[in-house]
Amino acid sequence: MKNFKKIILILTVFPLWGTGGLKLFSQTHRFFYEMQMKLGDQTEKMNMVLDIDKDFVKFYDYDFIMYDSISKKNGSLTQTNTISDQLILRKRNTFENKSFHDNEFDYFVIESEDEMNWKLEPEIKTVEEYRLQKATTNFGGRHWTAWFCNDIPFQEGPYKFRGLPGLIFELNDDKNDFVYSLIKSINLPKTFDTSHFLETHYGNQPISVTLKQYHKVKLDYYNDPYTKTKSELKELLENGGSLTIGGEKIIRPEQLDQKRKQMQQWIKEDYNPIESDKAIPYPD
Repeated sequence: MKNFKKIILILTVFPLWGTGGLKLFSQTHRFFYEMQMKLGDQTEKMNMVLDIDKDFVKFYDYDFIMYDSISKKNGSLTQTNTISDQLILRKRNTFENKSFHDNEFDYFVIESEDEMNWKLEPEIKTVEEYRLQKATTNFGGRHWTAWFCNDIPFQEGPYKFRGLPGLIFELNDDKNDFVYSLIKSINLPKTFDTSHFLETHYGNQPISVTLKQYHKVKLDYYNDPYTKTKSELKELLENGGSLTIGGEKIIRPEQLDQKRKQMQQWIKEDYNPIESDKAIPYPD
């Protein structure tokens, strides 16, 4: 994965602002964040993108831009899935969010209104030449600390976090399970089209579900991740064939059952949802 040099590089957005206020907003303001996320006993680092245009705010994995660029360049359908599970589409100046989730070959969307009550703290610090103020909030079962810049006139930040009087530069929960740092910004001359990989997933329209319905989908998969594979294996064995999963040749149903247990263990070990109060209730 490409890593950006960690430099706060803002602005290109200032030409939009002046004594006359906001000019015509036809472009996309793009902010890059480095995110550190704890998964099991490992800490994963990845780059995330916050796009702000005239009508919407979007947050998603940087990898989607890379694969979209490759597809447009060579005309192929190069696809990827989210690693962060933090795909967000939000109406500007609102807390109305759509969160997108991929699951195998399905794509789901959950709508929610996630208003945050921030407490502005007196602490001030300087990063590069930017003056940042501290703010705290409780959201998603976690206590969060943000550092925002009043001089950057966007009340936005990573994931669903917004509503402060300036752009969020740094954000973390009190366990440091999730840590975001602003590292770069650019202006794009036109509104960037994400419909190929965010609003839809490479041609798959999102299925609108409630949180409860989405939990059921994930629990069904957890309970038997090899449901389709079982029928395939049975047919293959009847015809003298075999199946290979993770480099292991499967010739007996008992092996598939062991694979199921391994998969269930991996799912739980790597599960650390950003909104812990909405966690999928996987069995102990």
